Amino acid sequence: MALVLSLLGGALVIIGAYSVITPVPPQGDVSFTLEHYRRFFGTSYYLSVLWDSLVIAIGTTLLAFLLGYPAAYLLATTDSEHKNLYLLMLILPFWINVVVRTYAWRLILGSGGLVDWVLYDVTGVANESVQLLYSRGAIAIGLVHVFLPFMIIPIYVSLASIDRSGVEAAKNLGANRLVAFTEVTWPQSLPGVAAGVLLVFVMSFGAFVVPSLLGGRANIMIANVIGDMFGQLQEWGLGSAISMVFIVVVLTIVYVFNRWVNLGDVYGMGGDSE
Repeated sequence: MALVLSLLGGALVIIGAYSVITPVPPQGDVSFTLEHYRRFFGTSYYLSVLWDSLVIAIGTTLLAFLLGYPAAYLLATTDSEHKNLYLLMLILPFWINVVVRTYAWRLILGSGGLVDWVLYDVTGVANESVQLLYSRGAIAIGLVHVFLPFMIIPIYVSLASIDRSGVEAAKNLGANRLVAFTEVTWPQSLPGVAAGVLLVFVMSFGAFVVPSLLGGRANIMIANVIGDMFGQLQEWGLGSAISMVFIVVVLTIVYVFNRWVNLGDVYGMGGDSE
């Protein structure tokens, strides 16, 4: 804990300081300023990118949940002798670098790629070459592919820990499969759902590699803007201000999510979770 606090906390303190001083990096005398924040909030481009990043992160989280919950449910309830193989296939993507996986999507979604070949050359559904690359949809597909295991694994752990006799008891008392699911299975799987949603949302919101490779310059996300500020543009002050705004937005969303879902009750901690 001390190591994490000293490294991450120390870096956060430096970023916070850089966001309110000039010049950055410090050279000689420095002075307090809010100019970096004024530039951020006064430029519609940065606000637009932040909003687009939020929309993409929410869409990615929703798609990951819709795909991940059924998969986790089937994994948790199956009695197949190949269950361990299915679990291995679930974690197998972690063994492959995210850059390699993202470049694979470039070959699938790009002009002359697999989707283009099927829709244009094979089936003739499309009247012209299909270019799905460099779009928000391409970013969402790439993010779902990368972060889907982070949604499935927590939900699977919650579902696998449920006592199936409770479901059978509900059915014996007259509940159909849907009622048994909504009254018994779903409430007990909420810890995994909450964990998966938070993981996927936060990581998608701050994604850097996938939007860089699949979105192009016209569909970048907020992490790409921050990276450019510190790298190409050498605008460390503005980059620090954007970073601090991003952190505040993420913490605010997590707080609201906590108030809405009440993570304390979900995880059985009791009391009023703040």
